[in-house]
Amino acid sequence: MPYGETTKNVPIQKKRSASNKTPSVIPRRKRKATNGNVQPLATVREIDVRNLLFDEKNPRHPKRLFGIDESEVINWMLEHASIIELMNSIGEQGYFEGEPLMVVPTTPTGDGEERLFVVEGNRRLTALKLLLDPSLAGTKKRAVSEAARIAKFKPEKISCQVYKQRDDLLHFLAFRHVTGIKPWDPLMKARYLYELAQTPSFAQLSRIEKHRRLAREIGSTSNYVARLFAGLAVYRVLEDNSFFGISSLEAEGDRYSVLTTAVTSYTNIAVFLGLTGPTDDDESHINKRHLKKLAIWLFAREPGGKARIPESRSLKEFNRVAGNAAALDRFENGATLAEADLLTEGPIEAFRSALSDAKSLLGIAQTIIHQATEITASDIETLQNLRALVVALLGAAKEIHNPE
Repeated sequence: MPYGETTKNVPIQKKRSASNKTPSVIPRRKRKATNGNVQPLATVREIDVRNLLFDEKNPRHPKRLFGIDESEVINWMLEHASIIELMNSIGEQGYFEGEPLMVVPTTPTGDGEERLFVVEGNRRLTALKLLLDPSLAGTKKRAVSEAARIAKFKPEKISCQVYKQRDDLLHFLAFRHVTGIKPWDPLMKARYLYELAQTPSFAQLSRIEKHRRLAREIGSTSNYVARLFAGLAVYRVLEDNSFFGISSLEAEGDRYSVLTTAVTSYTNIAVFLGLTGPTDDDESHINKRHLKKLAIWLFAREPGGKARIPESRSLKEFNRVAGNAAALDRFENGATLAEADLLTEGPIEAFRSALSDAKSLLGIAQTIIHQATEITASDIETLQNLRALVVALLGAAKEIHNPE
């Protein structure tokens, strides 16, 4: 049974405690033993905070943090996870025993000390470690020191559910963070599902059956899972290439969502990247040169402060451009997205749209000319150039209309 539910005559501890005594009863998922008896997947024990390590595969964390020392993880958590507020809450009220950390053993180090990875509860672990040792903070040092100084409670040992292996926890994470009460954002969900797909119960399945099984696991559709994986494939290539040096790309929480929308909702964009379609998640298909271009167009800021594809709703226009060689070439050579998009309509439609836009803008200029009191020689020269352009266009149009 997922943690957080109740059964008859099985209460859940609801109070906070500074002493961190183990709750009398904590519901735990169970499995059947070979002899037919039901055995708990986890035991509940008090563990020294100093012996708890951050999860090396936490879906919340950027890939660059996987497997590195805890100082970098702590600094990232301080910047992105509201740790100061949590420190103040625990420091004032004590640690809530009803929601123990969920941990798995690490490889023994030989020094006799038991160390465990925290699979669920890394944000709380960060707050606890900083309450005990504020010097661990490499950023926001003053706020961390103050939160630790005024704290009434600084728990050294806390209740943990100890699981034998990480796989035992993955189904719970699906319940809690994919369909449950504390949902992850799409990138976190995709990373979690990718990890789950590598476990023995999924690894031998065909791609289609794997997506179906994962969809049942989270109460969604196989198409949704396929699209999450396709977006993740693109994002992983970006990560592996250090985001092509694009400033602040990693720090933006909506980047994965924009990329996923681009790749999984627009076939021409997927094909531009080398994929066979919106649900292709094979990283080897991705054209890195084209991915770099797309990432720059989506996320790098031009001198005016906007990207060349300025917002997610512009993806529809770019999808048309990506599917038209002439339009794409024009866009790659500096035309705006709107200008390149004109070519996707065909030559005559683009010609007529351009004439209509020019007529509309010149009409505005005619309306306000009497209010423009500071006309310069440059303005006169521009008008003369426009007149020459109109004469040339008119001559060409007449030749096409009356070729004799």
